[in-house]
Amino acid sequence: MENFASLGFKAGLEVHQQLDTGKLFCRCPFSQMNENQPDYLFERKLRAVASELGEFDPAALQAFKKNLIFEYHAFNACNCLIDVDEEPIQEPDAQALETTLLVSVMLNSKIFDELIVMRKTVIDGSNTSGFQRTILVAQNGKLKLSKKEIGIQTLALEEDSARPIEKKDNRIIYNLDRLGVPLIELATAPELTTPEEVKECALKIGEVFRRTCQVRRGLGTIRQDINISIKNGARTELKGVQQIELADLIVMREIQRQQALIAIQEELKKRKIQKQDLSTQSKDVTEVFKNTECKFLKQGIQENKKIQGISLNGFKGILGTEIQPGKRFGKEVSEYVKTNTRAGIIHSDELPAYGITEKEIQEVKKTLNTDSTSAFILVCDENTNALHAIETAVQRCQQALQGVLDETREVEENGNSVYLRPLPGKARMYPETDAATITITEECLQNLKKKIPKTIEERIQLYQKNGLSAKLADAMKLNKQALFFEELLEHKIDATIAAVTLLETLKQLEREHVPIQALTKTQIKELLLAYKNNQILKENIPTLLRIWASQPSFSLAEIIQKADLGTTNISDALEIIQKIVKTNQAIILEKKEHALPALMGDAMRQLKGKLDGQKIAELLKIEIQKMYTNK
Repeated sequence: MENFASLGFKAGLEVHQQLDTGKLFCRCPFSQMNENQPDYLFERKLRAVASELGEFDPAALQAFKKNLIFEYHAFNACNCLIDVDEEPIQEPDAQALETTLLVSVMLNSKIFDELIVMRKTVIDGSNTSGFQRTILVAQNGKLKLSKKEIGIQTLALEEDSARPIEKKDNRIIYNLDRLGVPLIELATAPELTTPEEVKECALKIGEVFRRTCQVRRGLGTIRQDINISIKNGARTELKGVQQIELADLIVMREIQRQQALIAIQEELKKRKIQKQDLSTQSKDVTEVFKNTECKFLKQGIQENKKIQGISLNGFKGILGTEIQPGKRFGKEVSEYVKTNTRAGIIHSDELPAYGITEKEIQEVKKTLNTDSTSAFILVCDENTNALHAIETAVQRCQQALQGVLDETREVEENGNSVYLRPLPGKARMYPETDAATITITEECLQNLKKKIPKTIEERIQLYQKNGLSAKLADAMKLNKQALFFEELLEHKIDATIAAVTLLETLKQLEREHVPIQALTKTQIKELLLAYKNNQILKENIPTLLRIWASQPSFSLAEIIQKADLGTTNISDALEIIQKIVKTNQAIILEKKEHALPALMGDAMRQLKGKLDGQKIAELLKIEIQKMYTNK
């Protein structure tokens, strides 16, 4: 069991949750994962600009140096001129803003008196405008975990990014289907001290969000970033944690990486290696490989590419040091180079391999003046980019002298992580010139406090008090329909009927491709009230919902008439039952009261949807008894 306290381990979470409201700054409908052919596409190149203080954000500057082209796929059904950055934004979606304010109140956060829409410089292509709009809503909240209370640093409302669908060479293709969807961004204080607390905190935040009944569900609708550091390490932001169940593994892999980098730093100190010992002056070693059997080097030479090499003084064995399972420091350098230049590297600690022979290795060492304590790196690319890649590789090796660096990394499926960019700075934020400020009044805050949703425990207690089974109560407690369900309970609608309708019937109709989204909550409530008032039978509810979803402009009375499923009076039902009894006289005289099951099926078929099954059985039992008693 790892002693996380002795490691100086601490972590914080940034959780991004999509809201199930309209888009944040336009009124276009949201289209989840649109895989159709785009209605139109366009290209952009984005550039870094200085902030109001005249400073460049380091993450934006790195993205700009990649010289990428961004291709955007847009759709008439869910995109507009605002999405393509050709028209000023509209005011924020009211429901999205209210939900974020409500979460702030739930977490006892300090809501700002005035909210300002800000532009956050982002030029990785994820937004067509070159920035992401965000509204800082609140700060200094609290979240109670099982054994401690942690701080909530900030709560913000921001627009989601475009969705990358393909990366090739110097081009990234983005789909604009999710661009502009509202996100709550919640950042905790770095007060989580074990992987278990990280996991518990993420689940608790998800619970708080879901209690509002205003969040989207499904893959990609909630994303967690984990910020981690250890003693003598640095803050690493791990992005893209989709499965919080893997938090333990992800945290342990990052701890291992930082420990390994600290150990490499100590080893380089012992070897007395300094930054100036690592020269960026490379040499062309293409001639060494003119007859090589290494396929990719041979192909590179045939394409008139150059093979540049550089010696790393005192680095023998360092590039081969394992920093995460199946990943060595040389791979870390390679990822850093590829992210910044799109070129690959080969290093001496992994050779001979790839068809490179021992003879070629010795010739490279001779050309580069690599001694027995040193390592070397090779790059095969267009000459200018090869030189740039060599410089970048040396830069990463120089950084090893500092140990662990503040940076943003992307989590891989196996729990390891790959370098993305430096941590962003404060220079990337500035006010949105096309948006008015939003004033939050005391009256608004008081109204929000009245809307705080029940806790999980309060909901289960309420639901079971109204006769709901433990299984249905558990399924409903964090369902998006929970608040609506509680509204139905206030109207004294049977809890089980209401829950089954919301949790099961509507889901089944959706699986049958019935357009249930056309139905309003008012219509569903009206239908369930009709059941409560004995105007329809519970067996009729799915049929009526199916018909009404296809013709939502009709009234309930018209739907009942169209379905021909209205209730019948007792006298009409009795007449039908008496005919069934008379027809089956012989069976009744033989079996007496045991004839009921044999006749029940016929009665249910003839009275289906006309009378409750229990009532049919009561009437049938009476008429059967009359028959054999009178005889």
